[in-house]
Amino acid sequence: MTGFNSNTRPFAICTSRLILLPSYLAIDLPAYRQLYSSLHRKPEFTTMAFGSAWGVKDWDEHSIVSIIAREVQNSWRVRGMGDFAVGVQESSSVAAQSEEWNVVQGNEIQNLDNVHWIGYVGVRDATTTSMRAESTSQPPTRPWQQMIELRYGFHPEVWGQGYGTEAAKAVIKWCEKSIGAERFIAETEIENLGSGKVLRKLGFGEMEMGKEVIWGMEGTKEWEVWVGR
Repeated sequence: MTGFNSNTRPFAICTSRLILLPSYLAIDLPAYRQLYSSLHRKPEFTTMAFGSAWGVKDWDEHSIVSIIAREVQNSWRVRGMGDFAVGVQESSSVAAQSEEWNVVQGNEIQNLDNVHWIGYVGVRDATTTSMRAESTSQPPTRPWQQMIELRYGFHPEVWGQGYGTEAAKAVIKWCEKSIGAERFIAETEIENLGSGKVLRKLGFGEMEMGKEVIWGMEGTKEWEVWVGR
């Protein structure tokens, strides 16, 4: 494991169609690094995810490894949660998304050589990792369990097939069970109707303007969902 320590037991989350591999394991997979790089070279992806001003990034292998390793350091090492690489399981013949998920560990993880990597889903502590607009927002006063940011990105070729909802729902449930998550938050570009649709399916609602500002970035919406409400 390049990104974590040798004492950490490998695990993955599986649904009927997908395998979700923690980024500290996925960092060692060339196919996932290539997928991650390709996403950020596609303007249709970067515009929806980060806004048109962000542009595209032609990151080389060294840059990709550094970016993923930094996320591992800031998220997995600190809170025991972070990004998951999302891949379509080789053995899957299921066409529709499923509510079912389970955790597999160690030798139970399938051979990853033929997994088709399609994106990522991440959960992170927004009190320490989110970039806030200082002029419009205040430092968070809530406990970090109520400030868990959900983020995701998928290759445009698989948009509209329910993979984002399926993967995010599994990660949210894992996060609730594993670290005692109480609330999830998210941010989307206003034009990104697809991500808004995914969030609504996950139970998120738009945050009331002025009630609480987390990022305060122009041209975006902020969302939240409370566990058990």
